[in-house]
Amino acid sequence: MIEEHNGFDRVVILGDESANWQIAGLRQLDRLVLGLDEFAKAMGTANKIEVVVFWKPEIPLSERLLPKHQRITRVRLTEASGSIEPEARVVATRLFIARNALSKFFSTTSPVKIEQPIVDLTGAWPRLFEQFERTCRSATRAEEEDWRFLAQPSEIVASEKQLLRHIGKSQDGIVSKFLNRPISRVITRLLLKLPITPNAWTMLTFALAPVAFVFLVRGDYTGFLAGTALFQLINILDGCDGEIARAKYLDSERGRRLDAFCDFVANLIFVLCLGVGLFRQPSVSANIGFVYLLESLTTFFLMARGLGRYLMPLLARDTTRVVSRRQEDFNVAERFFGRALTAFIYQITQRDVIYFVFLLLAIAGRASWILHIVFAFSVITLLFRLFRRSWRLAAEIHC
Repeated sequence: MIEEHNGFDRVVILGDESANWQIAGLRQLDRLVLGLDEFAKAMGTANKIEVVVFWKPEIPLSERLLPKHQRITRVRLTEASGSIEPEARVVATRLFIARNALSKFFSTTSPVKIEQPIVDLTGAWPRLFEQFERTCRSATRAEEEDWRFLAQPSEIVASEKQLLRHIGKSQDGIVSKFLNRPISRVITRLLLKLPITPNAWTMLTFALAPVAFVFLVRGDYTGFLAGTALFQLINILDGCDGEIARAKYLDSERGRRLDAFCDFVANLIFVLCLGVGLFRQPSVSANIGFVYLLESLTTFFLMARGLGRYLMPLLARDTTRVVSRRQEDFNVAERFFGRALTAFIYQITQRDVIYFVFLLLAIAGRASWILHIVFAFSVITLLFRLFRRSWRLAAEIHC
């Protein structure tokens, strides 16, 4: 075992044909090196981890490709040539790991180490590989939830599914967990075979929003149903960018900000187009239609007050992650309403839950209720933030 990973600064990767197996958009060797880089950053090691790729002698030189990613900053990568220095931990490209899982793997499996310098590389490779395989196979099934030893290419599909099951967001609402994520994971598996970036998918998903807006402003049952159904589809597809990012180690604060900004703008225009659609309904009087339009505009401007909180971070160079305003609100609310009630309110006001409810209301022919709900939520949020500000000022005065 590695005692708290102290002194962990050298790794030898046994590379064979599995190094070039493409799993969830990455070669196995690339995924392993990126995982080691992530591990080094998490441990806060002062020095870079020295990683030596020890190729199986039978692997052709043309297939011995080392990873070249700008994201790799805490690993110094070389190939074995002539001899290998001692005091190194051994892993192999047959090891498939989930995100942030290397620490658990190192802590729960017996280490395979190089204790003495290796001069005969040809004879050492099969011996070390046999030891590593034996270590992996001796692990319990519970320990294999975050990693697995790949015996053959037929296990690639199962590995991809296992990875995608572990990369959902911890704050997902109930609709995401049981409906959106299962669908988005299937789509993500297909997208991972394409050279598409998370930010590109964010923009492609956002491009569907204007189509939904066109349906909403029609002002009839079909338009409201199609518009809310498209927004439910957008919610499902919106999960794919994060899944792609986490699967391919492309997650970044800037990408998260772009996703949040697109979601916010889509929400704004949704409210406005819904109000226009309700105003244009032939079955309502001019007075009622005007009330819908006024309610929509009021909600739009109440929500638009927060546009700067999404736009300015997107334009800023600083990529330090900050706590969201919504999270701050619920942290304060917990003091007044208790943890259980606040957690319940947090879950039912998640974006995935809200838009699924909107779809159900549109199916039931109650599109106007959608606008009333958004209006009420916007007013309550504004009042709560005003109360929070006055409470904070009062606390500062008393101090």
